[in-house]
Amino acid sequence: MTSYQLIATLVLRLVGTVWAAFFAFGWSLYFIEMAFGVEVQRYPTHTVIGNVAYVVLGLLVIVISRPLGRLIARGLDK
Repeated sequence: MTSYQLIATLVLRLVGTVWAAFFAFGWSLYFIEMAFGVEVQRYPTHTVIGNVAYVVLGLLVIVISRPLGRLIARGLDK
């Protein structure tokens, strides 16, 4: 892998990690508040499922970051 491909892989992994952590942290705080009995806004099921899909998307970007980094930075070393 060229240095450009390695940088693209690193950036994709960072973006995927921040993306997944953002949604996971927000929902974990929500569930912690519910567990302590704090009055929280109730969200419909499709909202929760959609946000779980965002976390899965972030994890998927982390997993496929190497081939995606190769694809994105292809031809930049010339």
